[in-house]
Amino acid sequence: MKKAQLKTNAMASSSKLYICSMRLPALLFTYCVFFFMHFFGLAWLGYANAGNAFPWHKMFGPFDISMYIYTVLIVIITHFATCRRYYYARPRYKFILALLVTLMFFILFRYVLEEMLYPALIGEGNYNPQTSFRFYVVDNIYFGLLKMFFGVAIFFVDEAVRQHKQKAALLQQNKQAELNFLQLQMNPHFLFNSLNNIYSLAQSQHPQTAAAILKLSDMMRYTTYGINTANTFADELHYTQNLTALHQLRCAYPLQVINNISPEVLSLTSMPFLLIPLVENALKHGDLSDAAMPLTITATKNNNNFELTVSNKKSQQKNTAGIGLKNLERRLELTYRPGTYSYTAMNEEQRFTINIKICLP
Repeated sequence: MKKAQLKTNAMASSSKLYICSMRLPALLFTYCVFFFMHFFGLAWLGYANAGNAFPWHKMFGPFDISMYIYTVLIVIITHFATCRRYYYARPRYKFILALLVTLMFFILFRYVLEEMLYPALIGEGNYNPQTSFRFYVVDNIYFGLLKMFFGVAIFFVDEAVRQHKQKAALLQQNKQAELNFLQLQMNPHFLFNSLNNIYSLAQSQHPQTAAAILKLSDMMRYTTYGINTANTFADELHYTQNLTALHQLRCAYPLQVINNISPEVLSLTSMPFLLIPLVENALKHGDLSDAAMPLTITATKNNNNFELTVSNKKSQQKNTAGIGLKNLERRLELTYRPGTYSYTAMNEEQRFTINIKICLP
């Protein structure tokens, strides 16, 4: 059921993108430029090049007006009715048949307008009255195909714009889906360990039991709803403080943590889960028992540059680079343009340091 629903949603999205190819102002501008150049522009350039005045008064005779009418009509029909509806139709003969019907419509429309209506209104038609209908049809195949070619050409331009929009939209959707997936990856081991620790506190009726449950509740609320809200650095810092407090329940020694946070940083709206994976990695893979080498969190803002550094003493038993850091690096790549951020990992003999710099908008 879910696969079918996803397929339906994808088809609906594709259909929406297909309809919304060129925006209406851009489409009108394209048509206006094309028709002006087709009807007047090229001839006007020739007259201008020769230094002669363009004979505008000769451009609006009865048969000039009829040419404007059937040209505009057949180009629009070819673009919107024939190509948009049948170009991707299967089997392919449907599109060929649609082109033939459009061509026949052009011939009949022009014949009715210039060879039936005009003689009744102005007393003459465009062709000699003795011209046979068969000759008229064959003679207008070329003119009809030429007008239809313009409609097909504009359709392909419109289609190229649509495909570009669709590709950009799909890339954005995939980017957002990957971001959401990376942000929702919460360490299940931490959750289970925290619940076990709280259970142990509850068994011994420890006075910190309620506070531990509240901290875990705040953290779960943030990971659940924090993705779709405007997160400040203060929110991230509050989360890491709860995280450290819960980890403290597992340790017999006091965790050594120092926060060097500039006040102006607290109100900054940051990418979700920017600080959290850095602190999680330090708690999981680092050694926070040494007061001489504590976990140090430094965040500063200089003009439009935000800098975050998290440094901790390395543990002798475990690696210092977890999956959370790889996810963070990928999310930075997806969120910010190249050259607007930097991510540096320094793996020294005793310390592991992550430095992130972001150019603020």
